[in-house]
Amino acid sequence: MYVRKLCLSSIVFAALVLGADPAWAEGFQLGETKEQLKLKYGVLLTDHGTGRVTVTLTIADEGRLKPLNSVDLGIPSKDGTGYFDLALSLATRKVDGKQVVSVHLKRELAERAEFDLKTSTLDGKQEALTWYYHKIPIAEYLKTGEKQSASRPKTPAVQQSPPPAASLKD
Repeated sequence: MYVRKLCLSSIVFAALVLGADPAWAEGFQLGETKEQLKLKYGVLLTDHGTGRVTVTLTIADEGRLKPLNSVDLGIPSKDGTGYFDLALSLATRKVDGKQVVSVHLKRELAERAEFDLKTSTLDGKQEALTWYYHKIPIAEYLKTGEKQSASRPKTPAVQQSPPPAASLKD
């Protein structure tokens, strides 16, 4: 009887420890610029004039992050505690060989929002229990990016606007 309890509790403990293994992975924010990571992407904003915007991210080349595991949207809390008001993975779709994601947000949320490009490899190398992410703050594009008015005819979702600091070179 004692052996049976010991065996059962050992199996339960091992299942919990082995099941929690992926949770121990560490994520590192990459400090390199878009150019250093050889990323090619564009952000297109559509201002609907109702206090809401549609933000479309088009990824032409994943660069050194290839292959991407996910494209996430995060909206940090206003109080700066490090917690998020919203964090979710976005569904990507292929349009003309490019990965495209879109999100429709209130303007006040878009000012805090950021896209995270997540991968488990960097330069084709994978380290155990490690993942990397590159942040794309949407606020920079709200201030300086090319905007599309909802009253004008809509352009295709694959149209890219130049990033705030530099132009996109193909």
